[in-house]
Amino acid sequence: MRHLLARVAFVAALFAALTLCGIESFAAPGGDDGLLFALTADKGFTADFAKGDPRPNFDDKTKIAVDPKTGPYIQSEGEQVLSWHAASNIYAQRGTLSFNWRARTPLGGMQFPIFRVGYFDHTSWNMAWLRIDWNGHGIDAFVTDDNLARVRVSYRMDQFPAPVQWTNIAFSWDETKGIALYIDGKLVASKDQPAVLDSGLDQFGPFSRSISPMQVQSGYQYVRGGDVDEIRIYDHMLEPATISAIEAGQP
Repeated sequence: MRHLLARVAFVAALFAALTLCGIESFAAPGGDDGLLFALTADKGFTADFAKGDPRPNFDDKTKIAVDPKTGPYIQSEGEQVLSWHAASNIYAQRGTLSFNWRARTPLGGMQFPIFRVGYFDHTSWNMAWLRIDWNGHGIDAFVTDDNLARVRVSYRMDQFPAPVQWTNIAFSWDETKGIALYIDGKLVASKDQPAVLDSGLDQFGPFSRSISPMQVQSGYQYVRGGDVDEIRIYDHMLEPATISAIEAGQP
């Protein structure tokens, strides 16, 4: 009994110490909408709300700039490295990732990553669990199941976004249902395909060629940055009407 009481006292003291160090502030009170992570760039690279760590794990060759119309946003160079810890900020089983993206330089046939979520541990060389890419003619998006099979959708754009144009990209997944891709609040591609997605996730972020426990970097055969803003992650597949509201700035 004395040993049990001693352990309880130790855990209580440890929790109090962590609270004093600011660990408790990582998870601010949230509503019932399932929001896990939200970053507007109003606080720089620190999330306005996060269930996990709100601070970036890597932050280099990227800065906070200000758009006269929309306010602060993240502006990244080609060799940028920027990522946040995934723990409690995103779930593999199901969720929705939404963000605003701007190319800043003209788009063409060259493919490049727009957003990545990496495995905590895996057999694939780049540990890419989720990826959203410019595929040379539009947007590709996929999640990876436990056997390295990919649940993927592609959307061909008849007209490429202008370099100065903000585009809202939202991607939803649910291992019991499938995936859905939205552009500017409209459903453009979906696939009904259950898959085993329940995996440990490590980090997430924009533009990097590799986001994994080994490295976060962009120095491969092609590097390209861009602008990103209003990153939001939810713990479930959002309804189309909710995604349209988020795109309209009414989360």
